[in-house]
Amino acid sequence: MRIFVLLFFAVVLATAPAHAEASKHAPEVPLPPIPKLTPIEKVSPEAEAVQSLESRLDQLASTEVDGPLAEVDLEFLTADLDVAIVPAIAQRLGEVKDELDGNAASHLLDKARERGQDALDEWKKKNKKSKDKVDKKDEPQGDWLVFILSLDKRGDTWRHLAEIYAMIRMLTHVGKAPAVRELVTCYSHFGELVRIDLQRAIEKLGDKAIAALIEAKQHDAQKVRSWAQRQLEGLGRVTPGESVSTTDAEVLADVLRAFGRVRDVEATGVILSFANSDRVQLRIAAREAIGAIGEPAEWLLKDAYETMTGTRPPKPWDYRRLTREIFRLHDRARLAKVYDFVESGNKALAGKRYADATAAFDKALAHAPLFEGRAAMAPAYLGRADELIAEGKHDEAAVALRKALRLAPESKERPKIESRLLFLEGKALAEKGTPDRFVLKRALELDPDNKEAKALLDSLDEQAHDRISNRSRYVAAIVIGLLAIGAMILLYRRRPPKLEEKKAS
Repeated sequence: MRIFVLLFFAVVLATAPAHAEASKHAPEVPLPPIPKLTPIEKVSPEAEAVQSLESRLDQLASTEVDGPLAEVDLEFLTADLDVAIVPAIAQRLGEVKDELDGNAASHLLDKARERGQDALDEWKKKNKKSKDKVDKKDEPQGDWLVFILSLDKRGDTWRHLAEIYAMIRMLTHVGKAPAVRELVTCYSHFGELVRIDLQRAIEKLGDKAIAALIEAKQHDAQKVRSWAQRQLEGLGRVTPGESVSTTDAEVLADVLRAFGRVRDVEATGVILSFANSDRVQLRIAAREAIGAIGEPAEWLLKDAYETMTGTRPPKPWDYRRLTREIFRLHDRARLAKVYDFVESGNKALAGKRYADATAAFDKALAHAPLFEGRAAMAPAYLGRADELIAEGKHDEAAVALRKALRLAPESKERPKIESRLLFLEGKALAEKGTPDRFVLKRALELDPDNKEAKALLDSLDEQAHDRISNRSRYVAAIVIGLLAIGAMILLYRRRPPKLEEKKAS
C-alpha cells in the first residue's frame, strides 16, 4: 500500500508547479462541495419485472431435456434482460431461501453432477475409440443447469434448485454492480450449494465483479468476507492500485465508490489520483469516495495538500474544509481557462454586451459543459435573444433561448425565457397564416413586459377588427343594393294607369 501512496504523492509533486502557476493567473475559484455518496438501498421490484421473471422461470420449469449433455436453448432466460430485473431476482432469491430444503437440494445437486460427470466420461470414452480426431473446442464442458434440468424428479426442491442456478445465470448476464451484489447474496444464502458456479460467474465477469467484492469484504458474515477476499485474489485485484487497473470507466467509478462505502483509508491515495480526472464520471465518484471515508483519511489529505502547495494546511481546518480546499486546487488547475472565459463573460454581461458575453460563455461551456456556475450565464443568452429578435433573426434567437433554459431551468428568468419562445412560436404561426392568439396571451401572462408579443397580439386584433369592419361595410352595401333593386321593382309595378293607356294608343 505504501508504494501506491508514494506513487500518488510523486504524481502530485510533479504537477504541483502547474497548480501553483495556475493559481497565479486563474480567477478565484469557489470552494467546491463534497458530493454525497448515495447509499445502497433495497429497491422494490417493478410489477413488470416480477412478471417477466416469473414467466422466464415458468418456461424453465417446463423445458424438456433429453440428457445432461443435450443442447438446450436457454436464451429465453437472458433475452432482453437489463438491470431492472435485479430487484425482482433479489426478492425471489429471498423467497427461495425461506422455502428451500437445504439438505434435499444438496443431495439433488450431487445427483445432477454425478449424472453429468458420467455423461461426460462416457462421451470422452466413446470419442477416444473413434477414428476421427475430435477438436478440443468441440468437447462438451458441461452445464450444471442442464444437469439439473435432465433429472427425472421434478418436485419443489428441484424447481427451487433450477431457479437458483437460472437466476445466477441471469445476474451474470446483467453484469452491473447491483447484479454482482446479488451474486454475493447468493453465496450468503446458499453457501456451498452455489459456490462453484458463483466462482465461475465471477471469473467470467472479471473486472465487473471488483466493486461488489470490495463491498463484500465488510459483509456481516465472516464466510462471505473470506470468500470475497479469495475471489479478489483470484482476479489479481487485492490492493487498491490493482483494483483500479481497468479501462472501463463505469467499472472504475463503481470501484472508487466501493472504496468509499467500506471507508478504506489505505485506498485514499489512489482515490485522490482520480479526484481531478478530466472524466466527470470518475471525478465525481472519487470525490464522493473521499467524502465518505472522511476523518480517518485526514492525515493523508494533509500530506496531499502540503505536497500540492508547499505549505501545511491551517490548524483550524477540519477534514471537510481540507477536502474542499484540495478539490479547489484541482479545479483551479483544471479549469483555469474556463474561469478566464467566465470572468470575461461576466464583465461583458455587466456591460450588457450580450454578444460578447455569450461568445465567452460558449467557450467556457465547450471546455466544461457541467460547469457549476452555468445557471448565472442564462441572463446573457436571454439578453442576446432579445437583440436577435429585434434584428429579425428569430431562428438564432430561439437557439439562444433554449440554451438559457437548459442552463437555468429553475431560475427566476424562466418565465421571461418561455415568454420569448412563445412569442417566436406565435410569430411563426402568424407568418404561416394560422395565427394563434392564445400563444401570445400566454406569453404576456408569463412576462407582461414582452413588447414584441404585445405588439403582435395588438396587430392581430387590429387585423381582426379591420376584417370585421370591412365585412360590415360589404354587408351594408349589399343590403343597400338589394333595397334599391326592391324599390325599383316596386315603383315599376305601381305606374299610373293613364300612362299605361297612352303607351298603348
